[in-house]
Amino acid sequence: MKIVLYGKKGHAYTVAFKNFLNSTDVPYVYKDLSKDVEARNHSKELYDGVVKFPTLFVNDLIYRTPTTEEFNKIMQDLKLRA
Repeated sequence: MKIVLYGKKGHAYTVAFKNFLNSTDVPYVYKDLSKDVEARNHSKELYDGVVKFPTLFVNDLIYRTPTTEEFNKIMQDLKLRA
């Protein structure tokens, strides 16, 4: 399983999603859009020229700006628990 999270330091959803992922045994990659130019440019491609976050990538699926409820459902579907 490959998980990548695009976000920004201090952003509430980013912090919550990172905290959850840190509490699991599943490795993931975090990219801070304020520091990672490549990830920021990718975000612009995904959102028609605008940087938006969080964005969650799970294997080949892309979840654009998921809410907490959507994130929780994704994690349940993956059978991940804190």
